[in-house]
Amino acid sequence: MGEIVIDDGRRYLKRTTDRYDIITIDPPPPVEASGSSLLYSIEFYSLLKSRLKEDGILQQWFPGGEEKILEAVTRSLVVSFPHIKIFRSVENWGFHFFASMKPIDIPTTDVFINRMPQNAKIDLMEWYPDQHIETIVDDFLSKEQKIEELLSKDEEIYISDDKPYNEYFFLRRCWKLFRI
Repeated sequence: MGEIVIDDGRRYLKRTTDRYDIITIDPPPPVEASGSSLLYSIEFYSLLKSRLKEDGILQQWFPGGEEKILEAVTRSLVVSFPHIKIFRSVENWGFHFFASMKPIDIPTTDVFINRMPQNAKIDLMEWYPDQHIETIVDDFLSKEQKIEELLSKDEEIYISDDKPYNEYFFLRRCWKLFRI
């Protein structure tokens, strides 16, 4: 049995003592929006960890944008969780981050499909009516990204409540344009 909660994620998690198997976050675009850093910050991930069960998993969607912001989100997750898997979206314009305190085992295509409820399979196939479900799942599982490919060597590129890196995009872009 699952429960879907639609609320301000941070506020909700501060008010509850419940612990979850899965917490999924789909922040509204654009990732540069004022206040959005609060859903990508190290402090928020710390709160999330306290609400995940021992082997719980966080799924964080990142719709894409400036490379430096992707690097900052990646660093914030790496600082917060010891185990992370990253997959490029099927359409190649965003990333799915999976983070946990325990190792994350990625199933084979057959196991993945067999674990899906029938209604989930039907829903998925509505988006891709001319394809086979095996092809779609294979495609997704083949798009795993190495953390090193998305992580800046600059350890100062991260997001915290006091350093909303993603929200200072304008200054970075102007500085780059007008630097002499």
